[in-house]
Amino acid sequence: MKKVYPVTSLVTGLFVLSLAALPPAATAGGMRSYRDDANGVKKSGKLRADHRRARNVILFVGDGMGISTVTAARILEGQLRGENGEENLLEFETLPNVALSKTYNTNQQVPDSAGTMTAMMTGEKSKAGVISVDQTVTRGDCASAKGHELLTFLEEAEMVGKSTGVVTTTRLTHATPAATYAHVPERNWEDDHDLPAEAVTNGCKDIARQLIEFPYGNGLEVAMGGGRRNFLPRSEADPEETSKTGERDDNRNLSKEWVSDYPNAAFVWNQAQFDA
Repeated sequence: MKKVYPVTSLVTGLFVLSLAALPPAATAGGMRSYRDDANGVKKSGKLRADHRRARNVILFVGDGMGISTVTAARILEGQLRGENGEENLLEFETLPNVALSKTYNTNQQVPDSAGTMTAMMTGEKSKAGVISVDQTVTRGDCASAKGHELLTFLEEAEMVGKSTGVVTTTRLTHATPAATYAHVPERNWEDDHDLPAEAVTNGCKDIARQLIEFPYGNGLEVAMGGGRRNFLPRSEADPEETSKTGERDDNRNLSKEWVSDYPNAAFVWNQAQFDA
């Protein structure tokens, strides 16, 4: 399979979740009626359990998307169509199965995305600020993380020969996408310039390096997102914003290394290259 590894410099948010319009049934006045909702209940009653084993899994994550955010998005989308808004349904709200999960870190009630994405990708809740390591780890302490890495579902998929990938609207090294492939006690260790002396001494790798040196299967087939600077050395200008350079101190161009490791790989950073 052709590998694609585009890293752009655009940062527009976190993992994308499509909120495409799916116009709800409505009365002439624009509001959903009792009959509309009764029909919805009737339709739900006809659903039957599907016991077939899934062949593939796509996890969409709307970072920070709690109930209040979903409510605001639902109302706004409806109002943009000239409706009151509250009667609107976002597309994912029409899926046959919808559920809620408790979101928190083991050391704080209001969570951060490092710990919560760790829970989603490993099945274990952990501390704020740590990525795919367990809750016994001390944040920012490399030595404490040794032996406490949590295997992620993406890593398990690679181990059984599945094709895997990460697509994000933020940096590939940001905590949310990083939790799929990296294991660090500090979410801000995105490149080697961010590593403190203790981390270097004890052999911790920065997040960008872990993506390139992924040890399971044949590595990710697709990685799309921002944060190109974390893969480029300080001695090299950015290919798009030539007045800027990379941020790596080890003088490694991780993008080139990745491409050289895979004969069919391609590194693209603009629309023309992507469409080629």
